[in-house]
Parts: sequence; C-alpha cells; structure tokens
Amino acid sequence: MTAKLAWMAGVVLLAGLVLLALSVGTQGFGWGDGGSLVLLRSPRVLAALAAGLALGIGGAAQQGVFRNPLADPGLTGVFGGALFGIAVLLGLFPEAAWQRAWFIPAAAFGGALGTSALLTLIGSGGSSSRLLLTGLGLNAFTAAGTLVIASRSGESRELLTNGAYGDWLGMATLELTWLPVLLCLAAALLLLPLARSLDLLSFGEDAARGFGCEVGSARRKAVLLTALAAAAATCLVGQVAFIGLLAPHLARALVGPRHAHVLPLSALLGAGLLLGADTIGRGLWPQAPLSAAAVTAILGAPLFIWIARGRHE
Repeated sequence: MTAKLAWMAGVVLLAGLVLLALSVGTQGFGWGDGGSLVLLRSPRVLAALAAGLALGIGGAAQQGVFRNPLADPGLTGVFGGALFGIAVLLGLFPEAAWQRAWFIPAAAFGGALGTSALLTLIGSGGSSSRLLLTGLGLNAFTAAGTLVIASRSGESRELLTNGAYGDWLGMATLELTWLPVLLCLAAALLLLPLARSLDLLSFGEDAARGFGCEVGSARRKAVLLTALAAAAATCLVGQVAFIGLLAPHLARALVGPRHAHVLPLSALLGAGLLLGADTIGRGLWPQAPLSAAAVTAILGAPLFIWIARGRHE
C-alpha cells in the first residue's frame, strides 16, 4: 500500500472513530440534547488522540534509535519514569503541584528523561534481551517507588494508583489537558525531521557516519523527544503499554521501513489505537468502564509474544 493511500484510509477511519467515541459514555449512546454530551466527552477524546499520537511516533523513534523492534516507551520503563516523576512531585509538594500548569508535565519529563538516560547507558548497544531486561528492571524500580510514595501520601494515593492502571482519561478536562496536548504535538512535530537519521542508523552507526549522519546528536535528540512524548502522554492517560509497539509495526506493514512514512503513520495509528481502546472500554461496560491500558494490554500482549518469538528464532 502506498503511503498516500494509507494516510487517506487512516484519516477517514480515525474521523469515524472520533464520531463514535463522542457518542459513547456512561450516559448511554448519543450526543445528548443540543450536543451537550459531546462537550463533556470532547476533552477525553482529545486527550486520547494526543496521547496515542505521541506514543505511536515515540515508539517508532525509539525502535529506530535502538534498532530494536521490541522497544516501546511503556515496556522500556520510560512511562514508569514519567509517572514516578509525577509521584515525587505529588509526594513532596502536593499543594504546589497544582499551582502551575507546567509543574506536573515538567516532573513527568524529568522522570522520563532520567529513565531514558539509564536505558541508553545500560541497555543500548546489546541484544534485544539486554534492552528488555533493562527496561523491566527500570519499570520495576519506578513502579515500586511510585507505590511507596502513594502508600505514604493519602491525598494522592487514588490519583497515583489510577495513573499506574492507565485510567486518567476519565478525569480529562480542557483545563488539565491543554498543555500536555500541546507537548504531545510539539514532540511529534520535532521527531519528524529525524526520519533520515533513523533510516541511516538502521544500517549501523559506522555506516550512518559514512553517509554524514551525526549519530550522537541524532540519538540524543530522539531520546530527548521520546521522553517528552512519553511524559506528555503520561500526564493525559497514565501508564499504558503496547501502543508504541503496535503502531510502528502496523505502519511498517502498510508502507515499508522508511521512517519518513513510518513516523507520521505511526502517529496516526497510535491515536486511533488508543482512542479505539478507550471507546471499547467505555462502550462495552458503560457503568464500570475498562481502562484503555487494560484493553491495549489484551490486544498488545499476544503481538508482543509473537514478535519476541520471531526475533528469538
């Protein structure tokens, strides 16, 4: 399939999914009198779209920079680091955290960037197993830290627990989401120019240097922007895995390996996957919605096992 055809089909399907998502909720199916329910559901839909977009393109960039098809911000600990950063802020300064719109995104970015730096230092340059084991270790450490802080902080316990379950979309309002949404878009736009560098990195660092690629600079930019994308997405949805794994693999299956096509299509597919997961969770169980993270885990875990098995063989 050509990139143009894939984009056209993706945009049409995503538009239909947005209309469906605006029609589904705890108040039943429909848009309400005068579109009243649309106004209530719009922040949640916008948050899901922005977070999915950031995760899709962030996953594609991380797979490119590590040259590893199993890389995903949710699996390599970057998401956990972002949530841990938020937990530290809420644990130390619970009241001050809400005084400025940028405090929580900044804390999430600090945690995600720290985790990304450790992942790059310890897990890159080796096998897939090394990267994944490093990511699992970082995930376990940050999850433990988040739970310890949550258990000691009565005011923020429920909020952090819901974040660990990937269940923050339900509290989305325009006041809370406007800055993370803008950061998701900014990270995605800044990752797009790295497409050629990621293509060259796929041939190895020596070959990339031979073609004139500044490997160190490209790697730093990709890691920094992936951390920003993961941090902004965490502020919107909490911890959710597999979107950054599924979207790039679907994109490559549709348009091939060139990152000039893979990156934007991964963003589009990521937005659709996360919004679709949230819509399924709300539509099937309207009175007790299932979190988007649970739905993506159900869909993503079998694919992860299949990819890992094929990689091992």
